[in-house]
Amino acid sequence: MPLDEASAKRYARKSAFLEFCAKDGLSVITGYGVEDLKTAALKHWERWGGPAAYCHLEGSQGFVGVIVAEIPAGKSLKPMRHMYEEQVLILAGRGATQFWSDSSKEPMTLEWQPGSLFSPPLNVKHQHHNGSATEPVRFATANNLPLIMNVYNSPDFVFNVPYEFTDRFAGQKDFFSSELKPGEEEDRVVNFIPDLTAVQLDYHPERGIGYSRLGIHLSGNSMVGHIMAIESGTYKKAHRHGPGAQVIVIAGKGYSLMWPPGGKFVRVNWKPGSLLVPPEGWYHHHFTTSKESARHLALRRGLRQVGHPWRPNLSEHEGGHLLEHEDEPPEIRAMYEAELKKEGVPFRMNPIERT
Repeated sequence: MPLDEASAKRYARKSAFLEFCAKDGLSVITGYGVEDLKTAALKHWERWGGPAAYCHLEGSQGFVGVIVAEIPAGKSLKPMRHMYEEQVLILAGRGATQFWSDSSKEPMTLEWQPGSLFSPPLNVKHQHHNGSATEPVRFATANNLPLIMNVYNSPDFVFNVPYEFTDRFAGQKDFFSSELKPGEEEDRVVNFIPDLTAVQLDYHPERGIGYSRLGIHLSGNSMVGHIMAIESGTYKKAHRHGPGAQVIVIAGKGYSLMWPPGGKFVRVNWKPGSLLVPPEGWYHHHFTTSKESARHLALRRGLRQVGHPWRPNLSEHEGGHLLEHEDEPPEIRAMYEAELKKEGVPFRMNPIERT
């Protein structure tokens, strides 16, 4: 039966997060993907004191999204602190971020470059500075601001609470170490990666010939992520998982196919700087069509044991959510081989043996 008028109005109303964006002057980018974060249109956001936009894509589903922002040449953004977690990826430019606590007099300075990744500890005061007098800095922060704003619906609380999480950060001078240590939440614990392209990954052929990966956990926060590489002429097996994984392309060229079980394909082409977010429960493949390997950074909500117990690394034959090649729709392989021919790139995968 159709919805009554009151119910229809409730369903049509924006989330508390999107109402915040409209009221606060933060422009919003929607869709299934962003072609290039380095050239996405931005608008001045007074709260940060610089150009910014929020990428609130279909697969984010109110958990995690990406702020893409700039620091004008020779300038700094406003000092900030916030009750949401974020992981900061430098897309272009060089500069530094300073961190300090209410009790410390001297700020800690972290210098960064294109390809650097770090995560400000939760609610620690920090400020981003451009190191060039002539070129802007552009960066992207994957963050759980939608989740936090939807829960508390109070910008004053989210951005102005003085509480310090000293169990995560207590002013340690060596906090932003780039040493990759064994982790419990993911493969490695690390608080600063100077260059994502230089990180050595572990080979996982069971998830796709030519596929490598390394899980990362930064700054003791709930959010996690992984770096993955897909070799030229290969693609990763399709899989399904929870919402909010922000996939940012670091290197290589190709496309991704996403579809709900029994539904139509959504195709997103990508290159360095592209962003895509698979919706919860949708199958998705990542296909490399460049002569060089593709490298992606996937930044995720974390929150273990929250929501549906997806198992994207376990075959569907064993009760998981990884689709074996013999079970994928046949048009997928044909489409990929045709794309490789257009690019003049050799196909490097074994034939599919269907039962």
